Amino acid sequence: MSYGNKRILVTGMTGLIGKELIEPLKNKGFEIYAITIEEPSSDNGIFWIKGNLFDENFIRTTMEKFKPSYLLNMAWTTVGDYLSSDINYSFLIAGINLLKYFHIYGGKRAIYVGTCFEYEFSTSTLSETTPLNTNKSVYTFCKNKLNECAEYFCKTHDISYGYGRIFYVYGHNEDKSRLTGMILHNLSNNQIVEIKNADLIKDYIYSKDIANAFVEFIDSSVEGIVNICSGEPITIGDYASLIAKKMSKENLLILKNEPSTQPKSIVGDNSRLVNEVCYRPKYTLEQGIDEILKNYQKV
Repeated sequence: MSYGNKRILVTGMTGLIGKELIEPLKNKGFEIYAITIEEPSSDNGIFWIKGNLFDENFIRTTMEKFKPSYLLNMAWTTVGDYLSSDINYSFLIAGINLLKYFHIYGGKRAIYVGTCFEYEFSTSTLSETTPLNTNKSVYTFCKNKLNECAEYFCKTHDISYGYGRIFYVYGHNEDKSRLTGMILHNLSNNQIVEIKNADLIKDYIYSKDIANAFVEFIDSSVEGIVNICSGEPITIGDYASLIAKKMSKENLLILKNEPSTQPKSIVGDNSRLVNEVCYRPKYTLEQGIDEILKNYQKV
């Protein structure tokens, strides 16, 4: 289904997932406009727009000038004290302002990004109809509140809207405060990696698969919540062991099963992604790790 011209405005395009959007968006024929607060390293065939997403006047003038038909809002922070940081409220307000001016200047199709942490965790596989528990943190509260506001706004302003809840991402050059980044950093520097809760089960999906999934999502007419996940369970211990084995550093890995307040299993149901968005993850875990290691930049 077409929503006018294929001009798309993207936020968060320099992030772990965002940087993987460039090729699949181009392949779908999108004309890409991307907001960045930093100086872009190269144009990559993208129209970079430098400015602050938290500046409402900047958002208004950007929408007025470029008039995108599509909006993909990936921007958020997931490093440092992001779970409790007040910056989450700023992203919530920015997300609403984006939609307000997107509508005023003729926007037709918007996709926003959520997290699996919005769900009430249980031993069952998490589907889009799983009950929510968004009071775990400021981060999950603001993510879900933005989705609620965005969904209602779009419903009442004739905008097609979808919301992708991402599970556990791994990708290129992750910050060492994140699990994959920490494992790669420590092992490449011959330092011990201690995994305290190796028996916990997660659902990991490669950043390139996530990017491809969102491009298929926004290029479709599918609306509502869609889980962006592999649907494949793996323990943290097995995940870390796979990386260590490929780096021939198994001797530096220590696996423990300490008591934890975390849920035993966080695994998603990707039926909507596969059957409605028509995207099935292309990379196995092993293939994704191989790509990351091939291009890993030791720091």
